[in-house]
Amino acid sequence: METFGEEQVRQFFSSMGLDKRIESFAASTENSFLAAQALGVQQGQIVKSVLFLADQQPVLVLMSGDMNVHSKKLKNLTGARKVRIADSETVAAVTGYGVGGVPPLAHRQLIPTFIDASLKRFAEIYPAAGTANNMFPTNFEELHRLTKAHIVDVAMPKKKP
Repeated sequence: METFGEEQVRQFFSSMGLDKRIESFAASTENSFLAAQALGVQQGQIVKSVLFLADQQPVLVLMSGDMNVHSKKLKNLTGARKVRIADSETVAAVTGYGVGGVPPLAHRQLIPTFIDASLKRFAEIYPAAGTANNMFPTNFEELHRLTKAHIVDVAMPKKKP
């Protein structure tokens, strides 16, 4: 099975008539902490694309980097009896991308997508663009429009170490 990358994201933008800038980095941006450091922005401005299985059905949650997904809220939202985060093999099979580089769009298949309202706090946000060392700038409204995601409240603050 072909692994997707930046090219699929670029093709998606092109199909939408957009000329989006994709920023690439020498260092990894595979998690929100590293991505925020690479960009010099707040961790909350990084968009995490997290794949869950709700009763074995994939759902994608777009979440602020300084938050975690409250699984009980997601369970209630989807009506599922069981919700769990997808393993790396499932992420690759469903989205086409490796963990740490999953963009919020241009997936192998259509995935029900939720965007958490916590991302509205920022004028500019940065999702992955297909690899573990690139991102693209956008804003909440544009990301919502491009992903056709349902706006939800499933965030909970990350626990302090």
